Amino acid sequence: MKNDNAGMPIGITLEPGTYYRCKCGKSQNQPFCDESHSGSESSPVEFKVKRRQKVFLCACGLTGDDPYCDGSCGVSLPGRE
Repeated sequence: MKNDNAGMPIGITLEPGTYYRCKCGKSQNQPFCDESHSGSESSPVEFKVKRRQKVFLCACGLTGDDPYCDGSCGVSLPGRE
């Protein structure tokens, strides 16, 4: 399957720190959690960035490396060709 959606994956440069990837889809601060999931069974995925770098976050839900895109949707990522 080829990914024709220009919105997938989400490429973003992050500073070192701990981040929480929204999984409920309700956050007003996508792709990050803003606690909008409170009261639901959904919870964010915590991930850490050790150095300033560009990451590609999965937007299709098919990845086996959550929250990162692993190309399962057919998209080609730099360094994963």
